[in-house]
Amino acid sequence: MKATLVTGLALFGSRVAGQLAEIRHGHMRLPGMVITDTDGKKVIMVENAAAQSDVPGVIVYVDPKSSVIRTTTEMVHIRPLSKPTAVRARPTAARGPHPPVHIPGHGGGAPIPQPPATLVTSTLPPSPIPPKAKPGPQPQKPSSDGNATFQAGVTYSPYNPDGTCRTAAQILDDFHRIAAQSDPPFSLVRIYGVDCDQVARVMPAADAIGVKLFMGIFNLDDLSSQIDALVVGVRASSRGWDAVDTVSVGNELVNNGQATAKQVMDAVAAARASLRSAGYQGPVVTVDTFLAVERNPILCDASDYCAVNIHAFFDANTAAGEAGNFVARKVLDVKEVLSNKDMKVVVTESGWPWQGNTNGKAVPGRENQRTAVRSIVDVFQREAPGGLILFTAFDDGWKKAEPWTFYAEQFWGMYPQS
Repeated sequence: MKATLVTGLALFGSRVAGQLAEIRHGHMRLPGMVITDTDGKKVIMVENAAAQSDVPGVIVYVDPKSSVIRTTTEMVHIRPLSKPTAVRARPTAARGPHPPVHIPGHGGGAPIPQPPATLVTSTLPPSPIPPKAKPGPQPQKPSSDGNATFQAGVTYSPYNPDGTCRTAAQILDDFHRIAAQSDPPFSLVRIYGVDCDQVARVMPAADAIGVKLFMGIFNLDDLSSQIDALVVGVRASSRGWDAVDTVSVGNELVNNGQATAKQVMDAVAAARASLRSAGYQGPVVTVDTFLAVERNPILCDASDYCAVNIHAFFDANTAAGEAGNFVARKVLDVKEVLSNKDMKVVVTESGWPWQGNTNGKAVPGRENQRTAVRSIVDVFQREAPGGLILFTAFDDGWKKAEPWTFYAEQFWGMYPQS
């Protein structure tokens, strides 16, 4: 049997190293990565790793045909292979795998034999989230962390299926499709970077439908030029900074080993200072997975609120109908480790794929996607554990299907796109 880490590196037997030229993980690509297994400890040698660190990693067990059988979670040690080098990659909404919670009794041990994973496809067209079972609007409950009411957002990437940049007209059409959704209505759209001139193209579209933007600085490389591009795009719009809800610095950088928590904290502080001098007075945060934040709560200490990505699909013990409860529990787990227990927590990615391989009880499909999203939205409307940004508005056909993301990476879109 062959075991594969979420990084995409194959570990054959117990002490044989594998190598892959390019790995996509959490919005970035890591070249020259080598994995070894010594004394039962998984060690990844990464050319551009900032420093040695332990991060949560997912072991995906596959059969000889590379079909996913099961997953486990273990701590993985990131070790620099050589002097860190700058890595540039398109700032996309390609999450990379989100580590599921640890499966009790199975961490690092031999996998329990299971039937090969099944590829689930769907011919049903995308459709809005199904209506609630109970008629009438649900009350919006004030939360204990300062949120007055539940508000929903959605992520968006301005790329065509072939990876080229969408035009301003196409982006405007996409935003009108987002605005047509009413359950829940979206008040916020999250973007991830500044490439493709996306800030300047997205701002007028956001103005047209009256939503705010959660903007992103993709990585820590050449931070100042990314901030400059963001500022120029915002200032050219009619609403200016009034249209910006939040600016994030990095997405899952600690989780994927691309930066240390201290480096991210320093970058957030530097970005905040630059943005303040440019006239922006809103929240500046970093976004990481809930597991990375639980191990490094200082990421939230450095942020104006705590921003985490939580995907129930990557927990093999969670079915679509339990997605909302899973996400809400993880929000509570994150709150437990924060130095400020009253800090607002916003889930900045959460969704469900409509096509791909099964992951235990987590089964892709159009109906399951609707069920999972409905479950997540209902829990947040009922219990108001914090803000919520759903992942994602449209499919990402330009992404690469990989076994460690259950061949579902392209199929998280909730709505049809022209």
